[in-house]
Amino acid sequence: MAVPDGGQGRLVAVEGTWALSIDTPIGEQKAVLVLHRDGDRLTGSLDYRAAMLEIADGVVSGDEARWSVVKTLRMPLRAKVTAAFTVTVEGDSMRGKADAGKFGTFDVLGLRG
Repeated sequence: MAVPDGGQGRLVAVEGTWALSIDTPIGEQKAVLVLHRDGDRLTGSLDYRAAMLEIADGVVSGDEARWSVVKTLRMPLRAKVTAAFTVTVEGDSMRGKADAGKFGTFDVLGLRG
């Protein structure tokens, strides 16, 4: 299902499977994102480094999508890290940022399919 794009009449579909590339200080990180939409709410999962992370607080408004995931780091320290994603969707691509708090903010690129 698609949503109106900023009231301009275009429809933006955010649901589906996305191959994400996240540009971090330790190099490019790959993840697979699966999004489901119900109205303006997003649910789904992010498969990152053999961990299936549940999407939380997912919303879509126009061509912008936002969600967060929580990952527990075990080495070298034990800590929970929340990454808040904000992306703009255009066709079968998305671009935006992942804000991981004290760990930094990283560029995100996603391709559907």
